[in-house]
Amino acid sequence: MIRVLFVGNSYTYYNDLPGLFVSECKNNGIEAEADSVTAGGYTLAHFLSEENEYGVRMRKLLEDNAYDYVVLQEQSVRPALQPDTFLKCAAALMPLIRENGAVPVFYETWARADGSDVLEKAGWNHDTMQSLLRASYEKAAEESGALIVYAGERIHEAYGRGEPVYDDDKSHPSPLGSLIAAKEFCRVLTAHHPAE
Repeated sequence: MIRVLFVGNSYTYYNDLPGLFVSECKNNGIEAEADSVTAGGYTLAHFLSEENEYGVRMRKLLEDNAYDYVVLQEQSVRPALQPDTFLKCAAALMPLIRENGAVPVFYETWARADGSDVLEKAGWNHDTMQSLLRASYEKAAEESGALIVYAGERIHEAYGRGEPVYDDDKSHPSPLGSLIAAKEFCRVLTAHHPAE
C-alpha cells in the first residue's frame, strides 16, 4: 500500500490527478490511496500559513494520517519567475513532512504552450520556461533531499510530439496531460516504495 498526500492547486485537481494516480497504480497491481489539499492558484506560501484554511487542512491531514509520500506542487509560474521564493517556501514545509514520517516529493510542472500570454509577458518561449522550471525543482529537491517526479518533462516531450496535452487555455492539462503525469507518479513512487 502506498499512501500519498497531494498538496497543490489546479494542476493537481484538474482531471483528478490523485485519482488517476491511484487507478494507474491499480492497473499495475499496486494498492494506493491518495488524499489531496488543493485550491486554485495557490502557492506553497499559502499552505505554509497557519491562518489559511487550506494550510490548516494540510496540517490536520498530516497530524491524523501516516503518509508514505507528500507531494508538493508550486504555483505553475513561480519556480521560473521567483525561484528564491519557491525554494524558501519549499524548505519551510520540509519539517512538517518529515515529522509525519513521509518522503517529500516535488511535482515538477510544465511550461505554458506556445502562444500563451504568460510566455509573451515574461519574454520566454515554451522551451525556456520548461528549462527554468526544471532547474528550480531540481534545486529544491537537491537542497531538501526530496524525490522529484518529472511530470512536466513527460508532458513537454509529448507536446513536442504534437500530442494534445493542454487544455484550451494553454496552461492546464488535458485529460491526456493529466494521465501522462499520473503514469509518471506511479512509475517513480512505486519504484521508490519498498516492497511489503
